[in-house]
Amino acid sequence: MDDNCTPKILRSTAKLPETPALERIGYGTGVGVFNLQREDLSPWAAKIISRNAGRDRKQYSNRLQLEAKVLSSLNHPNIIGYRAFVKRPDGREVLLMEQCEQSLIDLIEMRKEENLGPYPAEYITKVAVDIAKALEYLHSSLVLHGDIKSGNILVKNNFEIIKLCDFGVSLPLKSDGTLHKIKGCKAFYIGTPCWSAPEVLKGEECLGAIITSKADIFSYGLVLWEMMTLSFPNSSTAMDESYYTGISDDLDAHLGERPPLPDSLASDPRYRQIVELFNMCTMQDYKKRPSAKQILKFMGTY
Repeated sequence: MDDNCTPKILRSTAKLPETPALERIGYGTGVGVFNLQREDLSPWAAKIISRNAGRDRKQYSNRLQLEAKVLSSLNHPNIIGYRAFVKRPDGREVLLMEQCEQSLIDLIEMRKEENLGPYPAEYITKVAVDIAKALEYLHSSLVLHGDIKSGNILVKNNFEIIKLCDFGVSLPLKSDGTLHKIKGCKAFYIGTPCWSAPEVLKGEECLGAIITSKADIFSYGLVLWEMMTLSFPNSSTAMDESYYTGISDDLDAHLGERPPLPDSLASDPRYRQIVELFNMCTMQDYKKRPSAKQILKFMGTY
């Protein structure tokens, strides 16, 4: 990422049908995600600014432009592929990306509804390794994802490959792994509170809080917890209640904490490595958390 406050719009000649003709496959804050079928070619995913974005449209537009700028600079098998960035006649921006079948958050929800219990250890290991590879590449490229959670992880071909997506709130890192303050810009961590590291939450009240690449690692640890418990960590804060159900508001008091694991999982030898990794990644002191490279070594894949 270069030191530039306003992302440059990356133009393309790609054409799109009107939104009603597209199949919606997901959504996010201020955007919709649609399936773009292409004749005799692989489909793309199209992330489009919502028509009803209203007064927040500029904010969503800036995020989508940032995501396009970041994605176009990245090339890794475990990061969703950039395809193009276009502007529709009505002025709405569209980010075109590689399409994956399902998000991890949807799969967790379906598994919970079907009472299937925790994901087998080998599935969690696959997600752990693939996303650690993405983070190792991302952090070495001096980019902090800034919003690691199951909703921003995509699963392709029944867990054949896992990909990280949604770079709309990513931030630049300095070579020492700390957050880079861009001259003339307000670079601050946004994220989603219930997945956020304690130092990130502290930063809202303490200007001296140090945010590093290890903030992504804490959130990554909570994704492993999600797959083991089929629950959402710590809080309902900043979540769409029509999408997330069964979460108690009193968990808000536990933001930034390591959520407990059921005894049956914590003592199960099949989950030993995953539980140990979860504990390592969710240390309160960010200096004690492993880097993505150290995670891969721990998992025996580096």
